[in-house]
Amino acid sequence: MFSRFLQILNSKPINKFNKFRKFSISNNVKSNAFFQNHSSIPTSKIIKSNQIVSRLGFGSYRINLKEIEYQNALEHAIKSGINVIDTSANFESGESEEAIGSVLENMFKNELVSREDLVVISKAGYFETSNIESLDNSFAKVTNNSAHSITPEFLMDQINQSLKRLKLNKLDIFMLNNPERMMQAKNKQYSINNLYNDIKHAFHYLDSEVTRGRIKGYGICSNTMANPDAIDHISLPTILERLPESSKQNFIAVQVPFNLFERDAIQEFQESSLAQYAKFNDIFLFTNRPLYSITRGGIRPLVNTRNNDISYERITNDLADEFQIFTQLETELNESYSVIDLKITSKFIWSQILSENLNKLSQNYFSTKYYIEKQVKPNISNALELLSNFIVTNKLMENNEKLKNWITQYQLEVQKITNLIISYAYFNLLSMNNDLDSILSTISPSLLLDDDNKSQLYNSPLSVKALRILLANSSIGCILVGMRNINYVNDSILALKLSDDDFLTVESLKDIYNCSLLQ
Repeated sequence: MFSRFLQILNSKPINKFNKFRKFSISNNVKSNAFFQNHSSIPTSKIIKSNQIVSRLGFGSYRINLKEIEYQNALEHAIKSGINVIDTSANFESGESEEAIGSVLENMFKNELVSREDLVVISKAGYFETSNIESLDNSFAKVTNNSAHSITPEFLMDQINQSLKRLKLNKLDIFMLNNPERMMQAKNKQYSINNLYNDIKHAFHYLDSEVTRGRIKGYGICSNTMANPDAIDHISLPTILERLPESSKQNFIAVQVPFNLFERDAIQEFQESSLAQYAKFNDIFLFTNRPLYSITRGGIRPLVNTRNNDISYERITNDLADEFQIFTQLETELNESYSVIDLKITSKFIWSQILSENLNKLSQNYFSTKYYIEKQVKPNISNALELLSNFIVTNKLMENNEKLKNWITQYQLEVQKITNLIISYAYFNLLSMNNDLDSILSTISPSLLLDDDNKSQLYNSPLSVKALRILLANSSIGCILVGMRNINYVNDSILALKLSDDDFLTVESLKDIYNCSLLQ
């Protein structure tokens, strides 16, 4: 099959002067009522399930029940022409599915949309527990509090829970979520051959769920399927070779990362790309992380929001002033309270640590935010607890009030300086992304927005351009975008509508991908 595929590829040269893709209404036959009401939304077709889908979908990785704006964004997306909803049993510990279920129940009740109009995807594989040792060997224990499994028993339980939280009787697509993670098992030997066998057995079980009517079809979401150089790469051709014909019909989709920096899905490997191979085999390709790329050892959000309430100059000046205050406080503790154990006072040197690493911290907003929230603040909190206990234990009555006041002020300054460092890193990110935005417009002037379209832009010009570039690839069926608020939805809809009129040739796409800022 694979050799025949290569022959067909080689016999069909691409005209580089034509558009790289064009999903026209006539080609997609928008026959259902949903897209008759949203005729400006480009669509594609899931061949094996015969479903028409919007080329952008609602990704719900960080959707939970705490913020009502998330639910408002989902309803707005559906009303605007997005009919794909992607979630997972482990997203926000199930709250993502619950929030989606609440929105859908209300929209069905008020006849704002029908169940048949939507394509709902959920996934399973991850499992988090505070007592991982209680799990048997059917689970691959990956970290101290997380495991992975795709056994029939586990999948049945996950489908039961997902349907309950989503308040649905059926999932359109159920995916194994990053099964390659099981090759990192710490509790047993687990090879790539074990994984392929387990995927085959999982699909055999899911065939019964298709027959039962609880899922329409199934697939795999993988971070490594598109990257043959990854240590834990899983091969779509190998998976297909091992499946019986009955399973091949129900295996309808895969999902992989794809963005301006991570382009493995469309890059050729052994004369074909994952996207081409999937399309040839009628496997629909969903992609994720379009605006959050993993590059140069960190995560880079592809946004350049127009919110300029605070200037870069003001942040740098405020940060300099705050470092001075912070340094004075730590110096005061070390020099004025000699009665305190040196093991405790030596923990308060964060002004030095943060100032010496400020340049490095400014280079990666996402990593900086994670470092501040997950390491700096918890370590400072632990140090303050030690100091407070020392004061009580040693009955430092003479300095008691002064030290309590010092702790209160220090806590306040910690919050100020960490917020400023995160803001500083964010402004540096915006600066880099503004440069990238300008370069993309220079390489491909068709990406520039006219005055009318500028008025429709709500959040990030770069995000709109990035989505338009990704949409220009015909082998990508649907791109899943995180749309946690209405502004994100509106930018996505703008990109979607503009993409149907973009004239991005193969040549211009190559020029964009070869841009030095994207290497």
